[in-house]
Amino acid sequence: MNKFKEKEENLFQSLSKLDSITDLVVNSKKKIIDLEQVRLNLETEKLSLQSKLSTLESDNLLLKENLKNLENKVNVEDQSNNDLKSKIEMIEVENQKLKHEIQEMEKELEISRYKLIKAEEKKTEVSKKIDELTREADAFEDGQEW
Repeated sequence: MNKFKEKEENLFQSLSKLDSITDLVVNSKKKIIDLEQVRLNLETEKLSLQSKLSTLESDNLLLKENLKNLENKVNVEDQSNNDLKSKIEMIEVENQKLKHEIQEMEKELEISRYKLIKAEEKKTEVSKKIDELTREADAFEDGQEW
């Protein structure tokens, strides 16, 4: 009987081990199912992130294009400003030339006025001298009547 009991006990131990193994297998299957769900969730998250990345890359390209357009616009405006500055500088140089020419003309005008005044004075002197000579000639003629 002892052998029976021993066998029975061995059998119970084996059953107990088998139950433990069965529990481990069941728990492992649950873990596998959980891990499979985590894997699916990670796949879904990966796809979502890839989609977001694609959207961000598109946005980035659009922003780069907008930035390039803005740079071009600024460059055009800078060129336009440079052209305007150049034209303004040319006008300022021309204005300086005109101012110089006006100053020269004013000097020439002053000289001409001075010469005109002198000519008027000489004309008056000559006119007086002619009148004087005319009177003398008239007086001389009157004095020499034949």
